[in-house]
Amino acid sequence: MLDVLSELDRRIVGALQVDGRASWSAVARALDEPLRTVARRGRVLLESGMVSVVGLRNLGPTCVIEVTCKPSRLESLARELAEHPGVVYVFVLANPSSVLVEVHEQLFDLGTMTLSVIPAYAGVLEVSATPVLHYFKTNADWQPGLLSAAETALLEAGPRVEESTALPEQLDAADSAIVQALERDGRASAAELAEVAGVTEPTARKRLGDLQQRGALATRVLVDPRLLGFRIETCVRIDCAPAQVREVGEAIAALPESRYVAELLGERSLIAHFAADDLPHVRRLLHDEWTRLAGRLHPALITRVVKRSGRLIDALEA
Repeated sequence: MLDVLSELDRRIVGALQVDGRASWSAVARALDEPLRTVARRGRVLLESGMVSVVGLRNLGPTCVIEVTCKPSRLESLARELAEHPGVVYVFVLANPSSVLVEVHEQLFDLGTMTLSVIPAYAGVLEVSATPVLHYFKTNADWQPGLLSAAETALLEAGPRVEESTALPEQLDAADSAIVQALERDGRASAAELAEVAGVTEPTARKRLGDLQQRGALATRVLVDPRLLGFRIETCVRIDCAPAQVREVGEAIAALPESRYVAELLGERSLIAHFAADDLPHVRRLLHDEWTRLAGRLHPALITRVVKRSGRLIDALEA
């Protein structure tokens, strides 16, 4: 069982969740803590692999696939699917025994994979695929209440840009080089970005800002929720009338416990992932005010996270 991080370490993580590229001096000012302490603890978190800051490019339309299979095949099937470069996340769910996968349609031959390849795996009983129509929240937006409103305001660089489900734009060579560098290290300095892109530092900063504003690139902080005190993750599929989808989706996205909220083209029009302290906390979430506007809820415990934000979990923990 993972030990929960210290209060200061959790607050440093919270600062990075607001701005993953914030300097240690900016973090120290926002938290009102000594710079040397914040810088030292922050470097330990990053160098240990407990926390990672990564850049993720917008790869266009996505789809959520649920694979129902025999319980004995859950673990191996999840790991096989996670190896595909077009897969964003892979969760193992209980009740029913299934694997939940989000994929980038541009990198994942959806028709072939869902009609031929995945059904051919031993133990697979059913495959369903639902395109994502809109994101209300992704892991890039998750701020689980670790900071006060005042501390958060000191770190916010501006309004967040919604992740798009439209076709991705074609990037020029310099932008592509910047994105690739940030995919390796989301906190790469402007000097490092300028060097790989063959431009000046001011130009690299401007290009990075433009990429973020256009929604071509998002910065995400990868951290096991258990390190922050959230011992349980759940996935909830939600029946919702079309006229209520936006109101319900925005209400869920406003909850600090929600990590991911999306509208789907399918029978269950919303999907949400939550991080909670314990089962009583889950119960409170499922009886919250937002449920009055929703239809039937289909909650499931996430028993294993194999891939998150395009990164294999084993690779993060190594």
